[in-house]
Amino acid sequence: MYIWTGIDVDSQLGNIKSAAKQIESDIGFANSNFTLPFHISLKMSFCVDNSIYADVINTILDYYKQIKPFDIEVAGIEKEETIVWIRMKESPTVNLIHDDLNRILLEKYNVPLHEYDMDYKFHTTLFMDSDTTKTDRAYNKIKSEKVPTSLRVEKILIGTSETGALGSYKVTHNITL
Repeated sequence: MYIWTGIDVDSQLGNIKSAAKQIESDIGFANSNFTLPFHISLKMSFCVDNSIYADVINTILDYYKQIKPFDIEVAGIEKEETIVWIRMKESPTVNLIHDDLNRILLEKYNVPLHEYDMDYKFHTTLFMDSDTTKTDRAYNKIKSEKVPTSLRVEKILIGTSETGALGSYKVTHNITL
């Protein structure tokens, strides 16, 4: 089973989401980034054997019980290679959560670090496509949208997928801090 976890920022980015959905439709991206709520991933998704799945989820839930609401600063809308995202500024709190999750999952369940977890850039994905012409067009259409200067972190999500394929994840846990 594949597991993903992230900070829920969907309700705080409604205007951007509406604009991005329209742009995605107009341009015709192969895959949609709107199958999950807008979020800031806390770790790259990972696969665990079904026999330990429930234990892994409970470990993550136990860890999240200690986290209190906090704010994260927004850097703005950026394009990096084939992704357009809302980039977050460096945050000691988010870095700590990310590092703790990686450490706990590695020590308890031997979940290896993904290469992106080594230097993770916290963000909310707006568009992603291997066709840079599409992502360039999308970026040019969305870059002037107003984004908040900060977001309040009050909810964290956990989602799962049988295959790990983009668009196949479903939210299974919604944790209020």
